[in-house]
This record gives sequence, C-alpha cells and structure tokens, in this order.
Amino acid sequence: MSASSERFARAQVRIAQACATIERDITANHRIRDLARAAGMAPHHFQRRFAAMTGETVAGYLRSRRLERAAILLCQSDSRIIDIALDCGFETHAALTRAFKAHFGISPAVLRRDGLDAQKQGAQPRSFLKPVESNSLEVACDVVDMPAQWLCWRRATGMVDGRYFPDMDTTQAAFAALEDELGDLAATFASGYPQGPSGFDDQGAVAYFGALMDEKRKLDWAEGWTPIEAGSYAVFGHHGPLTTLHLTWHRAARVGLGRLGLALRPGWMVETYLTSLAEPAEGRLSALIHLPVEKKHVRESAASSR
Repeated sequence: MSASSERFARAQVRIAQACATIERDITANHRIRDLARAAGMAPHHFQRRFAAMTGETVAGYLRSRRLERAAILLCQSDSRIIDIALDCGFETHAALTRAFKAHFGISPAVLRRDGLDAQKQGAQPRSFLKPVESNSLEVACDVVDMPAQWLCWRRATGMVDGRYFPDMDTTQAAFAALEDELGDLAATFASGYPQGPSGFDDQGAVAYFGALMDEKRKLDWAEGWTPIEAGSYAVFGHHGPLTTLHLTWHRAARVGLGRLGLALRPGWMVETYLTSLAEPAEGRLSALIHLPVEKKHVRESAASSR
C-alpha cells in the first residue's frame, strides 16, 4: 500500500468515527475542533475531508439529523414544539422554527398539521432526510444503462454505526462459500437493498448479499433470488476500505442527483465489490454503488398527475 493510499484509508476510518460520535448524541454541542482533534487532523483539513467523504459539511450533517428527528417527533408524538426543540438540540422554539422553515419550507406546526409534500421528501423510509443540492459540494457519478440481472442472496440483518454486516467474519465466510460453489460461472459479488435503513443504527435493516448473474441458476448456497430490473442507474465509486462504504452511500443518496436532473425511481439499490471484504484497506476503487434513477421531470410529471 502506498503512503497516500494509507493516509486516505486512515482518514476515511476517522471520518466514519466522527459520524458515529455525532450520531450517538445529536443534541450535543459537537465542536469541529474537538471532532478534528479526536480524528488527529487540523480543523480545516478535517472539514474538507468530512465534506468530501459524506457530501455534507459538519454543520449541515448535524443540522439535517436534528431536523429529521424533530420532524419525526412532530408527526409521531403530542409533545409541545418547545419540548421537541430542546430534545433535538435547539435552544428555543424560535430557533427550531427558523431552521425548520429554511430546511423544509414550512413551520413545525404546519408539518404537524399537513405533513410534508411528497416532492420535498427524501427516499423512504427516511422521508424527512431530504437530499442536499448545494453547489458548493462536489459529487461525481456516471449514469449507465444496466441490463436485467439476477441477484442470488442470503440475508444479513442489523446495522451498527452506519454499517451493514456487523458480523464481518460470518459474512466473509459466506462469500467464500459462494465463490467455491460458483467455480468458473460468471458472477459479480454484490449486495442489494429494496430500501435504505431507517436510521444510523437500525437493528432491523436487511442486506441481501451474494452475486449478480445474467440468469437464474440452481445454487445450493442461495436462500433466494431477486430480479434486478434493467434501466438507468447512477453509479458512484467508493475508494478505500469496504468498512467505510456507508460514507459513499451517504454522499450518493444525499447529494448531487438533483443537480444532475435525476430522481430516484422505485427499484433495488445495489453495491458491487471490486475487492475482497477481508482485503486490507487501500485508497483505490473498491466498490460501486448503483442507484436506480430517472429524469427528474418524469418523476415530477407523474407526481402532479396523481
């Protein structure tokens, strides 16, 4: 591993740890200098790395999480708005209302009464985690037409600190068994997701991991098969260790599609692996994330016709 690759991989791990620190207590006053010190970086370098790897500034990341939590409480509880504000890290009712209007375009009271317009929602099941379309944040992807494929899979349940596959040893052993059974058959190791997780730590989140193949075959390894539909997919590259793949997922789902005139369409999201789960971390391209997309005006036209 080159020195630059090693530094990149180390930085990814530290940014992932910073995200986990923020998520454990979103009401805390997370100061950039403290997060940077814990990551072993200068504050300005930490901020640049954080934005590059997550697609959001530290302040934006924290604000969006607090507002997501506030929106959920407004819809699922009878708590007073001032109590929700305090529970979500805002010092006053007015502070929550200002941030809420800037983010969602409506006040907390209106959201509680009317809900959030479908065109302003994020992807399910986190409808209140809205995409970010800031022109100041960089995001790159390719839009490709993928043929129809089959995903043979086993289930893995649970998410810890934003990562699927909390039991990596078991997952690695399962992939090794699949590789043995596949032999010379053409296949790409992959995981599929009918929807994203409900939160950063979602014990019920399910990943369907296995391999993509051109046709369905008899495999003793597989618990099931799912067709992955042909169509347009936005493809985002992940560089570095697979244990930090959730950072690229976050950037892919949160940033950039709107600037490209794209919207998520119904369909499975897929990640494909270019390296072994057990391989040492490097800064090279190690996985690809495929999001099913369509032109934004198509989605908006469909929504307006309903």
